[in-house]
Amino acid sequence: MERCDALARHSELAGGLTRVFLSREQAAANELVLGWMRGAGMSARLDAIGNAVGRYEGAHPGSPCLMLGSHLDTVRDAGKYDGMLGVVAAIECVHALHAARRRLPFAIEVIGFADEEGVRFSSTLICSRALAGRLHPETLDALDKDGISLREALRGFGLDPARVAQAARQPGEVLAYAELHIEQGPVLEAEGLPVGVVSAINGATRYALEIEGRAGHAGTVPMRLRQDALAAAAECVLALEARCGREADLVGTVGKLEALPGAINVIPGRVRFTFDIRAPSDARRGAAVNDVLADMERICARRNVAL
Repeated sequence: MERCDALARHSELAGGLTRVFLSREQAAANELVLGWMRGAGMSARLDAIGNAVGRYEGAHPGSPCLMLGSHLDTVRDAGKYDGMLGVVAAIECVHALHAARRRLPFAIEVIGFADEEGVRFSSTLICSRALAGRLHPETLDALDKDGISLREALRGFGLDPARVAQAARQPGEVLAYAELHIEQGPVLEAEGLPVGVVSAINGATRYALEIEGRAGHAGTVPMRLRQDALAAAAECVLALEARCGREADLVGTVGKLEALPGAINVIPGRVRFTFDIRAPSDARRGAAVNDVLADMERICARRNVAL
């Protein structure tokens, strides 16, 4: 817990926690984690994409590894256990083995992924994709809000973008991967349970949408003649909620919504919003996405606005 507190102090957000990929805050967090890894008996390094990696050899050096860990980057205004708990707990497991002078029939590697959340470059799971050998070269051209590319940011961090493929592991090098994580939900607490075992991982589909209506004066346009983009968006949000509420383990969220021009006395003529639909089954998720999009098209057609 003290180590989670220590990591949480490296934040660009005063009074909160925000730590993004290839930032100076992440460099400081990496330094802490690499030191803890070495103190637990591991060799430790940054790999070619910026992951913090510690290795505790097995009884026979060079053996395949059991990989443990999680991510060290955060969402904006994050909780201090999301990701970090999985890294520090794994380090502590290795420390216990090292203190007992025990070697296993396989190596253990602890990894602190440098990017899972995708906050800086709007591209999630960059570093686990690199480790799996599935990072597409065009991802290096992604830009942050300041117009800095991932390629440039890697150079600024002291890494070579031409070498990121070296972070990839061959299948025979890794026996398995396991991750301890906070639940990020209320179910265990509501059930009075201390721990749960993951039985499935949700796939996610994300859309950015825009509804175009007609802006107008709030005092002079009759209700029957309005093409209110925000009213249409509100109905679309409720349609998503209704569709996703009909099935267990299907969830849908509208996390961003912007009404334009955004004045108190103007009927919104344009709305931009997002949705995120998740389910453990690709087929069910795909069917829900299709249904939601069809519902939204019908709503917008009835309201004489364009989706």
